[in-house]
Amino acid sequence: MVALCHCLLVLSVDGLDNIWFATLSEVAGVQSAITRFLLLFLNGGAAVVVFFVLSGYVLGLSLDKFRLNIKRASGFYIKRIFRLYPAHIVVLLVIVGSLIGFHEYKEFEAGSAWYSLWYQSNIGVDKVLGNLSLAQVDLNHIAWSLQVELAGSLFLPAAYLIARKAALWLNFLVLVGLVGLSWYSTNLYLIFLYCFYAGLMLPQFSQQAGDLLAGSRGSIVLVLGAISLFGGYTIAGPGSLFGRVLFETFGGALVIAYLLNHENAGSWFNRFLALNVINRLGRYSYSFYLLHFAVLYWIAYGMFHLVSPGLLSAVPLLFGFGLMLVSVPVTFWLSGKVYQFVEVPMVKMGRKLIGAN
Repeated sequence: MVALCHCLLVLSVDGLDNIWFATLSEVAGVQSAITRFLLLFLNGGAAVVVFFVLSGYVLGLSLDKFRLNIKRASGFYIKRIFRLYPAHIVVLLVIVGSLIGFHEYKEFEAGSAWYSLWYQSNIGVDKVLGNLSLAQVDLNHIAWSLQVELAGSLFLPAAYLIARKAALWLNFLVLVGLVGLSWYSTNLYLIFLYCFYAGLMLPQFSQQAGDLLAGSRGSIVLVLGAISLFGGYTIAGPGSLFGRVLFETFGGALVIAYLLNHENAGSWFNRFLALNVINRLGRYSYSFYLLHFAVLYWIAYGMFHLVSPGLLSAVPLLFGFGLMLVSVPVTFWLSGKVYQFVEVPMVKMGRKLIGAN
């Protein structure tokens, strides 16, 4: 979803310099209307929110395997570092090398404001070190979500102890409190904190609300969740980060809860998720996410040099689809290599370091 979303943001569409932030009233042309409609479903922001909710859910399950204490919590943090940093560092160094070797900044006539935003300044040692440590994220801008993921991971063991011991109604009160904190905060980490807690609550919620998630009522929950997840950005408006994240967290949690219910194991969506290619994408997804922007940027960079601005401006949606057809398979292949040669060995090393299987 994130990769496909970004493919539609590379070019200006019907004179709109940034279609992502365009309101419905600003959409006048046929191509911009189609693009805006597609972005309801290819919504990269919603996908990232689902990623945070899933992180809370999956990391909570990993903590269920052992009784949590200081040693286990320390091991959890070490594993997260080995899980997140090595692939990030490798991909970032490749990006830095490509920029030093081939890049010359140019503002392309048909390019969007979003595409033109990146790589305007020279790369210095301070910038590289800042990005490697994730103190900065301007060399691979999607890494902002890794900053949030690290902050969420730091918060997670303490939140886990609360979520697993509290009754469902008390967990909802904690969730409401975190939502309130997000409402009053301008800190990026605090804004998304409740997404992780919503994920931690999912096992308890799906167990106690089993009847609600099955049969015809389950279908209603799924539809309601999908509307909230995919429509949150439009309902809240481009200027409301809080509203968008709230709708998307609520919708994403409902969709995941529906999928967790054993009576829905044979649903078409679960069958889709069981496909081999989707399983592979699931395994490669972290490396895919890290790589996709760089691959897209360079393919678009070549496109801008090879195709006339007039043609790009005339049919930007067509070239957006073209970017999808080229960049996604290339990213998928590369992500498989990074997964095999970086992610897997580093994850094993992290487990070995703390004495885990």
